Amino acid sequence: MESASFLKTTKGKVIVIAGVVVIVAILIFVLTRGDGYRSISVEQTKGDVNITGEKNNGPAYVGQHLYSGDDVTVGEISQLTMCMDNDKYVYADADTHFSLQASGAKEDSKIKILLDAGSELNELKSKLGENDTYEVDTPNSTMSVRGTTFRVTVYNAKDGTIYTLIEVTEGQVLVRLKNTKGEYNGEEKLLGPGESALVRGNADFSEFVTSDSLDPDDIISGEIEQSDVLVLSYDTLPADGMERLIELLEKSGIVSEEGGSGEDTDNAEDGDNAGNAVTPTPETTDTTEEDNTASVTPTVAATKHVHQAGDWVTTVAAGCETPGSMEQKCTECGEVMGTKEIPAKGHVPGEWVTVSSAECESSGYKQQSCTVCGKALATENIPATGHSFSEWATTDPTCTTDGSRTRTCSLCSSSETETIPALGHDYESTYQSTNTHYIYTYTCRRCGDTYTESIPII
Repeated sequence: MESASFLKTTKGKVIVIAGVVVIVAILIFVLTRGDGYRSISVEQTKGDVNITGEKNNGPAYVGQHLYSGDDVTVGEISQLTMCMDNDKYVYADADTHFSLQASGAKEDSKIKILLDAGSELNELKSKLGENDTYEVDTPNSTMSVRGTTFRVTVYNAKDGTIYTLIEVTEGQVLVRLKNTKGEYNGEEKLLGPGESALVRGNADFSEFVTSDSLDPDDIISGEIEQSDVLVLSYDTLPADGMERLIELLEKSGIVSEEGGSGEDTDNAEDGDNAGNAVTPTPETTDTTEEDNTASVTPTVAATKHVHQAGDWVTTVAAGCETPGSMEQKCTECGEVMGTKEIPAKGHVPGEWVTVSSAECESSGYKQQSCTVCGKALATENIPATGHSFSEWATTDPTCTTDGSRTRTCSLCSSSETETIPALGHDYESTYQSTNTHYIYTYTCRRCGDTYTESIPII
């Protein structure tokens, strides 16, 4: 397959904007609050397509309405077709992700599409109104659109650089460059019918990818001016990205009239050892020394190897709290073609288990753990049981000594004792008299203790 052919338009112009500008008018959604209602709905869906938002949350279905703030994910081997206001269509390919913002009434709709991955074909059959705005915002560029038809492909390289290819078929698209932090650098380009652009960038820069390699036939014929043309430089693409970018374009059907079927040609230059296409080198036809206007035909670089996608293989298993990962390799050369995350599985709660038993005077606790990883998920207090005492054992008091009673806990053997106060004497008296005294004798009824008292007779 000829790499250059994929990046040419029908007129042979390849305007390459590096950085990550990408305009993709992917969805138009306008919800008006005045007369009339701007709508966007799912017209066709295939495979795994999910929409999440305030009102939508799950697989897409035909006839479903979308709203501002919705997040759209088109899975692998999947497709999505959307219709807006009956005159705007979006065809989203596999592995595409975007969200949308919309506000205003029918007369002054404000629409912004936030695209960060994948490839989409956009068709706006009517021009926007005087007060309408339609923008496609990518990590490193913003595109303003009139009535037009164009495709956008976004590729995220392993080194963090973002590449965006824009192919305009009809209408005009204004591309403004910015870095992934949202800072615009003042560079912009207006693309017209038949023009294309490649942009690359990251958090530090955004730029158009260009080359000095122009198509001599177009320049000589006056079809284009050399100062206005930006042509893709293949050697500026990432080592891991050239074949992947071409593969995305093939899947999207972006092949110019001169591009052919994508098969290798006999006179194509070999790629480098990393599998990248090399910069085309012009080859001059036989001419006399005086023939300065002879046609020059560039030799087009071709990719000798087209990756064959294998099955997705788990490289790191997902845990309860940690995500895993999968990768897809080429079945022929073993190069990693893509990676994706496996969501964390979440914990599986087990039965409650007593870790520390409650005692008479101290509480215990029980715990619920994950049956997969053993992590404690929840704990619960077990109240103290309190003592379980036996009957009182009593030691009776006497007239002069205290008694007591004691009881013992059957669970922990602790005991408690209470004092029974001494009873004191309970005396009764008798007396006898002498010539001079009365003699009283007092005797305790309980213990027999006695004492006497003598009272003189007056």
